[in-house]
Amino acid sequence: MLQAWERGDIVLPRPFSLYRILPAKGQLHILYKIRGKATLEMSRRIPGEEVKLIGPLGNGADLPETGNIALLGRGIGAAPLMAIAETAYNRGLVVYTFLSARKRELIPGVVDFTRYSSKVVLSTDDGEENEGRLLTVLLEELITKEGIKIKTVFTCGSKRLAQGLLPMETKYNFRAYVLLEEVMACGIGSCKGCVCKVRTPGTPEGHAYKRVCKDGPVFPASEVIW
Repeated sequence: MLQAWERGDIVLPRPFSLYRILPAKGQLHILYKIRGKATLEMSRRIPGEEVKLIGPLGNGADLPETGNIALLGRGIGAAPLMAIAETAYNRGLVVYTFLSARKRELIPGVVDFTRYSSKVVLSTDDGEENEGRLLTVLLEELITKEGIKIKTVFTCGSKRLAQGLLPMETKYNFRAYVLLEEVMACGIGSCKGCVCKVRTPGTPEGHAYKRVCKDGPVFPASEVIW
């Protein structure tokens, strides 16, 4: 949760994912898009100025010990996948990255992803990249045509994308996780404004509500009720 302004009319901090984590430099990188007053104020900060930060909050991504992982990101949803890509690469895992957006210029971090990925595949709605094909289809082609075995998949930025991975989990024997995006007020689980519905077998209701900020943002895709 980040606050980078002094204005009294912007009361709440804003939630952001960590784009890069550089402990050797004592740095955290955050990728953001100017969408309102808060992010506009952030863009006016200059190097050396202080900001207020609460975090890291919630859970993280559990990487396999060995094997290949795939990252599927839609638009700004690519941002939290970068830290996963970099960490996986540094641990000796092979990373395959699939990114999409309406236009090529709206896909963030392509150069950075290229550093840590064995392969980066782009798709845009305007047909400039891969004729706007679904990332799940492109992932399936990697598995079936190139014979690449994927152990874990992480996705962010599109509920449809996460849902598309569900039938592929059993078919191709991988585990899919989704990084959920929700509007948050507190970031520590108190306000309960960012709950999502998840499956809970063995309970009378068969489901429960979990907080994206506290229990997430990373959830097994098969547990989320869309």
